[in-house]
Amino acid sequence: MNKLIKVAEKTYYISGPFHIGVYELDTISYTGKKEVCLIDSGVDKIVAKVVDELLMENGFTVKFIINTHYHADHCGGNNYFKEKYDCKIYSNKFNASLISNFDIAPAVIWGATPIREVLNNYFYATPTPAEDIENFNLPDGFEIVSLPGHCIDMIGVRTPDNVLFLGDAVISKETIENHPLTYIYEIGEHLKTLEKLKNIKASLYVPYHAEPVKKIKPLCDVNIQGIHQNIEDIKRICKEPRSIDEVISIFFNEKGFKLSMYKYAVEGGIVKTYITYLYNEGQMLATNENNFIKWQTR
Repeated sequence: MNKLIKVAEKTYYISGPFHIGVYELDTISYTGKKEVCLIDSGVDKIVAKVVDELLMENGFTVKFIINTHYHADHCGGNNYFKEKYDCKIYSNKFNASLISNFDIAPAVIWGATPIREVLNNYFYATPTPAEDIENFNLPDGFEIVSLPGHCIDMIGVRTPDNVLFLGDAVISKETIENHPLTYIYEIGEHLKTLEKLKNIKASLYVPYHAEPVKKIKPLCDVNIQGIHQNIEDIKRICKEPRSIDEVISIFFNEKGFKLSMYKYAVEGGIVKTYITYLYNEGQMLATNENNFIKWQTR
């Protein structure tokens, strides 16, 4: 059930599958309502409407949105709030450009004009003008924290109440157990972010897809362990030369998963992420066998 949960003097989050941040600003709109900042906006207009109803019940109106990154489950509600409140939308320069020009995002997943299965609300959102947050004078006490790896240049947002919203820097233990290949764009950077996050202090940490915690290190360690398990599984599979599709097939057969076309596009791409990391780290070799590129653990 979706609820607006207060966790500090002016900081809230929306409960549910997406933990959307809400910070109460010191400003009043022309309608006489208190203005808030949203941190991410949900997957689509349906979720955005649920969030909006909770805000209205509490006398809030949206002044601006900060998106942690361009993935559609984090910015799919932008257009709803933009149309209703004419609010500004911010992220860092890279993510703002993709949020504003969303046709690029699904192509990042597929590597070309995407198959139709990728054009769903988790990877395609209505393009909405977004601006570089470096050009915005944030209210006193806000801090933007660099958390790359899950996507190219993801950010976290610390509110003046010292509550840190993490985007997808960490995910829940249950998600890792049920979906071992969760989306990561760059393994090395993501591992660095997880180590860095252990030493970042906050009164509360709010991941987008996991329950808020006061201590982040245990959850970071669970995420690191999951990544290293995937690395070992793929290195074992590639003791013999394997093509990308062979690795995908063996990995998911061992896990007992049957891949839909959508899952093949997304999770198959994550296998490439791991192989890219191992190859660039010098832990894998690539050979050409009759124009099949085969990957083998050193």
